[in-house]
Amino acid sequence: MEQELTMEELIALINSQKGDFVIRVEFGEEAVSDAKEE
Repeated sequence: MEQELTMEELIALINSQKGDFVIRVEFGEEAVSDAKEE
């Protein structure tokens, strides 16, 4: 399931979910990095 977001929609999403959204993005990037290294 892919979704295209405009910048306005993305900003609204981040603003509505503040901390949780940022944490999920950071963990997601770390998980990808770890998977590539192994």
